[in-house]
Amino acid sequence: MKKRTTKYSDLSKPQLIKLIEEMQETFYQEDIDKNERELATFPWIGSLGQWHWIVETDRLLFNERKATNLGYKREEIPDEVGFEFFTSKLHPDDYERVMDDMRNYLMHESDAFEVEYRIQTKDGKYIWYYDRGTTTKEDENGEVLTISGIVFDITKRKVLEEELRESNKKLKQLVDIDELTGAFTRRYMLDKIENEIQRYNVEKACFSLIMLDIDHFKLVNDNLGHNIGDTVLKDFVEIVEKTLRKKDTLSRWGGEEFIVLLPDTNLSKAVKLANEIRIELNHICMKDAGIVTASIGVSNYYKGDSTDSAIKRVDDLMYQAKSDDRNCIKY
Repeated sequence: MKKRTTKYSDLSKPQLIKLIEEMQETFYQEDIDKNERELATFPWIGSLGQWHWIVETDRLLFNERKATNLGYKREEIPDEVGFEFFTSKLHPDDYERVMDDMRNYLMHESDAFEVEYRIQTKDGKYIWYYDRGTTTKEDENGEVLTISGIVFDITKRKVLEEELRESNKKLKQLVDIDELTGAFTRRYMLDKIENEIQRYNVEKACFSLIMLDIDHFKLVNDNLGHNIGDTVLKDFVEIVEKTLRKKDTLSRWGGEEFIVLLPDTNLSKAVKLANEIRIELNHICMKDAGIVTASIGVSNYYKGDSTDSAIKRVDDLMYQAKSDDRNCIKY
């Protein structure tokens, strides 16, 4: 039996356009099948295959793995899918960013559509996708008609990145936070003071330092034991921190010595704050140790000071207080 052939001359213009569109979609699907066969043997970990978005009709052709990876069965995927099938499942915090990236690409403001995002699975969980696409067809005016791309499941990589961030965060805490008292470490304070000096050089923003040394702390350890001594150190930090402002920084300088950085604070304000700390210490009875006082030095930053010279001056003032009556302030 002879196969019937279509006489294109008998077709109307709308029929011809429809036929051409159907042929284009057939070619795209054949291209997808060809690429999927190639991808099956290509070692791209996490690849979910290619996709093609026909912009004008909002027709999205894609490897079904892009959807089945989200927990949907093949029969649950509509025969015709638009861009919104996937964008409606984007994490709320990622939606605008993905939309902006696509809009920028369509307006020729970027070289490629390239974005990472969280997308919701059928059971409500979120996994990570990486999408990258580029124009494969455009009209005579340069308007994008078809974008083709490839998508990857990068969830495992994102989990590893988050684990690495958490590990780095814990490591930074070990470096920056004194394990016993919860105050910042000496190293952290040195960096903070250096930053304040740089800020002074640019903005002329003054700052001051307070150095505190717990009076007769050796007697606490010798007479009451190191466990009580540790408790005194922790209680001391808690009392001082309650007196400080949010922008101030307290660090353990060594042993029973502590230093406070006061940004945007001149000498008179620093002395006032130091006296508030001294009075607060004199009014709180620490468990088993009674009233614990401190010898305090206060100094502001002078133009030309280095970190070392600024610290030495406040340290010398603190030792003057310690050499005199203790439980006092020298500035």
